[in-house]
Amino acid sequence: MFIWVFTWRAGAPADLPTLGQLDGLAKGTQFTAVGYGVSSGRGADVNVRRYAVSTLSAITPNYLELSQKGKKGQGGTCYGDSGGPNFLGETNTIAAITITGDAMCKSRNTVLRLDTQAALDFLGKYV
Repeated sequence: MFIWVFTWRAGAPADLPTLGQLDGLAKGTQFTAVGYGVSSGRGADVNVRRYAVSTLSAITPNYLELSQKGKKGQGGTCYGDSGGPNFLGETNTIAAITITGDAMCKSRNTVLRLDTQAALDFLGKYV
């Protein structure tokens, strides 16, 4: 299955993960969050395509916790980014979607896994 999104790879179709594909990923596995918006400050550089690389810090049956610590060269998401895709590394596979993070947007991005039966069943109705 794939879905069409304007990915960080210039509009290529995005793949969905296979069932259980993210099980057992190693800590430090890279993810790429993409979207449009502000990089810093209110109103600065609005509607600019952006991406940021974060790394896996924890995995649960439904969620991934991604580290987005700038001091480690990582980036991530913030307010208004919920629902945005997180690609597995530099692939076209949307592994998860952003749902929440820490209050300061500098430490953690919590994402909903798309390789679960529930997520694939839901998405399968539309793609």
